[in-house]
Amino acid sequence: MGHPVRMDTERRWDEEPEEPNREQPDFAWGRTANPNSADGELQNLAAFGTGLSHLSGGRRRAAAIVVWLILIGFAVAVILGIFGIVGLL
Repeated sequence: MGHPVRMDTERRWDEEPEEPNREQPDFAWGRTANPNSADGELQNLAAFGTGLSHLSGGRRRAAAIVVWLILIGFAVAVILGIFGIVGLL
């Protein structure tokens, strides 16, 4: 048997929920900022970099190759986009 489901009887169905407590981490990797904000994106990048720094050997090399391929793909897309806007192609 599972645990009984607790219902919130203090709030009406049409009331907005209270803001979550931002002092305690409530997102992945201990983030405290909204992941859709600039602060949240900076925390995502920091968590990604921390994760990469913990890799070693073949996994680190593979991750570095994937990251470089992504960066090269972005650079090619930006360059082709600029050429397309200017009309050189």
